[in-house]
Amino acid sequence: MRYVFLLHCFFTFSFSQAQIKLQKMKPTPGVTMLMPEGFTLMNDDMLAKKYFSPKKPTAMYTDASGEVDLGINFTNNYWQEQDIPMLKDLYKGSLRANYTKVEFLQENITRINKRDFVVLEFVGIVSDEDSKANALGRKNQISKYNYLMYTVVENRIVVVNFNCPTKYQSQWQALVPKIMESVKIRNLKENAEPKPKK
Repeated sequence: MRYVFLLHCFFTFSFSQAQIKLQKMKPTPGVTMLMPEGFTLMNDDMLAKKYFSPKKPTAMYTDASGEVDLGINFTNNYWQEQDIPMLKDLYKGSLRANYTKVEFLQENITRINKRDFVVLEFVGIVSDEDSKANALGRKNQISKYNYLMYTVVENRIVVVNFNCPTKYQSQWQALVPKIMESVKIRNLKENAEPKPKK
């Protein structure tokens, strides 16, 4: 019986992976990567609801359900490529501050298409302390699977971000590295913030 159950799980997982097709896209000038078919660019209203930030992400895509997100963002902070190991520690600390609990599955620096990237793969949990307890006396929790990559290009931090509810983690976890390892960054000048006129 156990063998039948494991076989069912294996074929279910394989089938779900086969259904996700990737296509090469240019989410923003200077960047190409593989993205799942059917993902669409978020509009400003959706961005405002899901990502609370005074500066909206450069390009954020989502699936038909609006629950699985993949995007890219550039910061205007000045950094150098030799600062990448420092970025790893900085962002790890920031994640621990923003989540109630963080379980790191991967935390390293890896070479992808001739660039060094910080790779942070983790499950982040946020407990809603202000919510009313449910019938079992438990507080609501939001649990998400995340795969983040950071690098420095032309003195700007480039962030590539995938996230989904943990209920979809088994469906995506094996595929996300393929998506991330396809990222190629050539030129960010077209994405530069317009300079104020003197």
